[in-house]
Amino acid sequence: MADSVKSNIALSLSYIRDPKAKVRELCTYAGQVEVEPSVPARRYLRSGLEMLRMAKVYKDEGEYESAFILYMKFITLFVEKLPRHPGYKDAPPKDVANIKQKVKAVFPVAEEIKAKLTAHFTAIEKKRQEEERREAEELAREQERLRQEEEARRREEEERSKKLREQSEELWLREQEEKFRQLQEREKEKQSDKDRADPNILLVDVPCPNRPSSGLNNERGSMPSGSLSFIPNDLRQGQRPKLEKNLSLDYTSNIPDRELKRTLTISDVPRPDVDRTTKPVDHFLSTGVSGTNKYGLKNVVIPRDIVVKFMSIAEQNTRRNIETCGILSGKMERGSFFITHVLVPKQTGTPDSCNAENEEDLFDFQDSNDLISLGWIHTHPTQTAFLSSVDLHTHYPYQQLMPEAVAIVVSPKFNETGVFMLTPDHGLPEVARCTKRGHHEHTKHPPVFEASTHAKFVDDKSIILVDLRNK
Repeated sequence: MADSVKSNIALSLSYIRDPKAKVRELCTYAGQVEVEPSVPARRYLRSGLEMLRMAKVYKDEGEYESAFILYMKFITLFVEKLPRHPGYKDAPPKDVANIKQKVKAVFPVAEEIKAKLTAHFTAIEKKRQEEERREAEELAREQERLRQEEEARRREEEERSKKLREQSEELWLREQEEKFRQLQEREKEKQSDKDRADPNILLVDVPCPNRPSSGLNNERGSMPSGSLSFIPNDLRQGQRPKLEKNLSLDYTSNIPDRELKRTLTISDVPRPDVDRTTKPVDHFLSTGVSGTNKYGLKNVVIPRDIVVKFMSIAEQNTRRNIETCGILSGKMERGSFFITHVLVPKQTGTPDSCNAENEEDLFDFQDSNDLISLGWIHTHPTQTAFLSSVDLHTHYPYQQLMPEAVAIVVSPKFNETGVFMLTPDHGLPEVARCTKRGHHEHTKHPPVFEASTHAKFVDDKSIILVDLRNK
């Protein structure tokens, strides 16, 4: 099952909270398998055995979702869908009986995995709820911390505003007092100038009782600040004074009351925005290691010497411009598929086609060596490397069963080698709907096939080539 498809399933499951509902969703998806009348019933019977082999691999590697889906597809295929196939009645009775026995054995295995999935989904849901609770508590603590910080900022702003107002008011009052003092001095100076000009007024100092005397004969007591006494000349002669002036001026009543405060406007302090990035929700994926290709398929590892060895075994046909085909077989390890064998069955060929015969030998070899089909390889003696319309229909059953299955095309004439696949969104459904035989046209835009980006050639492994033509 393609990792991109499994990711979509996991995404849909992430919106379902009930563990049992999640299992039902997997069953619904597994039940969407369809039977193509153009594919022989016998091919489905043989493919069923590979489905079980793949399901066991997934189960052994702990990929329970993938294993469960394959087991349920197997049950749906051979209990509900295949009996309606037009060629089912003509299928070998031995193969039909064998599949029926396999179906009985699969039911308890599927139930066992179903229980594990239910328990696992339950644990995931419990973990999710605990995580939500922790996040809610963390959010509440964060909000309380922000509230306290905001309250502290508000108090600081108020205190700072109060101090600024007081400082401004004090400065304003001092300025006013200074202005009045300067005005008072100017008035005193003006009055002193007038008095000095009047010969009838004698200006004397009035001793200040609070000022200590130094004892010097020439020291006179100073006048109190803001107070001058003027004694007329007539007073010195014992006469009634003609004029007496007291320039002791009280300006305190003119100083503004301190309660008359000016309003000080304090600009609001900008508050920092809090970035509350939502944590991504972890979705349960029991799909093993995914590839980095655009469909998320598991990597298919291919020994690089496969081309040289296959060309060597096909040399005789190539000289006669006849195609040669082989079946790619291998195993899954550590989340990747490894092509280990090329099985060359008995076959017939033309310059633009080849057909396998006596597939029983091929299936027996796969069964005895615990191998799974990972696609096919064939030559184009006279053409470039591409998938013809016949090749598209030949490759369809492989990729329908195994989304990672590849088709390797070797063109010795043009020295080309291509690794191709049907496009999942367009190629697979178009070929499935097509009922034409022989060479015919398929749409080119969008393309029905493309290069397989999940196929990786390596030099550190060697292919095993098994020629079953002379068996």
